Amino acid sequence: MNTLFALTSYWLFWALLPLGAYPINTVQKENSPLKVMSYNVKYCAPYRSSTPDLDSVARIISHSDVDIVFIQEIDRNTTRSGKVNQLELLSQKTGLNHHFYGKAISYQGGETGLGILSRYPMSDQQIHQLPRVELEGKYVSYRILMTAAVTVDQKQLTIANTHMELTLENRELQVPAIDSVLSTSPHPVILGGDFNATPDGPTMTSFIERGYNSTCPGNHSQCFTIPSRDPNRKLDYILFRPQTSFDIKSHEVLRTEASDHLPIITSFDLKSTQ
Repeated sequence: MNTLFALTSYWLFWALLPLGAYPINTVQKENSPLKVMSYNVKYCAPYRSSTPDLDSVARIISHSDVDIVFIQEIDRNTTRSGKVNQLELLSQKTGLNHHFYGKAISYQGGETGLGILSRYPMSDQQIHQLPRVELEGKYVSYRILMTAAVTVDQKQLTIANTHMELTLENRELQVPAIDSVLSTSPHPVILGGDFNATPDGPTMTSFIERGYNSTCPGNHSQCFTIPSRDPNRKLDYILFRPQTSFDIKSHEVLRTEASDHLPIITSFDLKSTQ
């Protein structure tokens, strides 16, 4: 597998342009790579800021011309986000007309959780509660896995989005739970999200042992995703299986301070299963 790494730094120019400066592409693509993004948007608040700037996140997604976006830490009707449905607004602003929201927890009169944006219609949309164990002296949040089915170039895929727990004890329970859900799919799987785990730790090792492949393997600095200013580690991933169903054309880490995490993008060629 030949993976091309690219760190793009031109965001400072185009993030300042009006959103309308970029045409919104709503056309489903044929016979071109499938571009998948995963992005922890921190309720669309920039690095070291608590004030949401949803338009900056929308510009990043629109400029990247991606087909599927896995979003973590996205709000719906919370006080801190101005009582808006952030995922619905991002769908409108980016032209990715198909969207699916998953509540993780109630927060500030609304909820915060995960979202998927897609250029392609989604079916069989499901939200799966991940296992959770209380730990003395530690806050343990509630976590979910979102799954859906899409058809791209007449090939069926299962796509999934998650945001795993901060504590290793909980992640050790969540990896087999995620795998149990995804193993029921008869189709190739793309799983993205914030795994709260570094590549050389037991969490990611457990995924690899279960047959998942990373689009940015190893612990190279080119793959680092947090913090968005001077990143020093990798917590965000796009995984896939089986390897025989995909060719990786490129993997990018975009340099932007629109959140405390950096967005990642993988371009896939889908192989025929015939």
